[in-house]
Amino acid sequence: MALALWRGGQAYGQSVPAPVSEGLARLDRAICLQQWEQAIGVTSELMATANISPAYRQELLSFRRQLQTWSIQPTPPSTQASCDRTLPLFLTLAEPAAPEPQPLDWNRALATLRNPRPIIQLDNEFEPTDTIIPLELMVSSPDALTNFASPMDTRDGFTVVGGSLDRNQQVYSVLARFGDRVSLEANVTRGDLSSTLQVFMFDQSGRLLTQQGNAASQVYMQDIVISKTDVYFVAVSPQGTTPILDSQGQLIDWQTTGGNNRFDYTLTLTGVTPYQALLP
Repeated sequence: MALALWRGGQAYGQSVPAPVSEGLARLDRAICLQQWEQAIGVTSELMATANISPAYRQELLSFRRQLQTWSIQPTPPSTQASCDRTLPLFLTLAEPAAPEPQPLDWNRALATLRNPRPIIQLDNEFEPTDTIIPLELMVSSPDALTNFASPMDTRDGFTVVGGSLDRNQQVYSVLARFGDRVSLEANVTRGDLSSTLQVFMFDQSGRLLTQQGNAASQVYMQDIVISKTDVYFVAVSPQGTTPILDSQGQLIDWQTTGGNNRFDYTLTLTGVTPYQALLP
């Protein structure tokens, strides 16, 4: 299996789960054709894949930034040598070895037959994301945020989430520490690639801190300095879905006007302290 990522005009390989191989093949084809916007979108899809390691996701994040740089350069890098399959620059990776066969547990099988209740082994290490942020931290937050919020898993100091939008907003909650410099990046990955994305960030009380909208399919918000260790909310919405604020700039509801085309997106958050360090 010949898989590779590109960096600085060179290719390098890394073992990846089988479901990712199709995306890497699409990425390879887009780069060889110098279709940078498509390559950026495929990289975003790969980052949102659940079965890749945090380290590999971080490499994809760095690589996507490189693609974005190439997309705006007057003279893009030459990919002819790397795309010439008669002289490949790829590392050939061996398929993972098949797992060793496990001996049959006859005693356990017989016990199952005698017991009408199935024998279940619980995974005590599983940590559902809905327990990441204690509910008491959001008691005074507006319902327009908490009723829709999904916690972001920031155990590695960054995270990538994804979803689909048509008319409604998607809200995420995240813990951040005083002094953190948070960056957000949203990308349309599938559907109407001309769709307008909007990203909003609110504090724990629902006060709008910053917002960014773009007629293109990408939104960047960089170096948002966190002024207080607390829970914050990030909302992603299509054009036509906007927050309704009171005179103090705090969210009271959402307003949707007109229709929107359905599209998929990814949202990347970096620069936060891992949440384990913020909880007792």
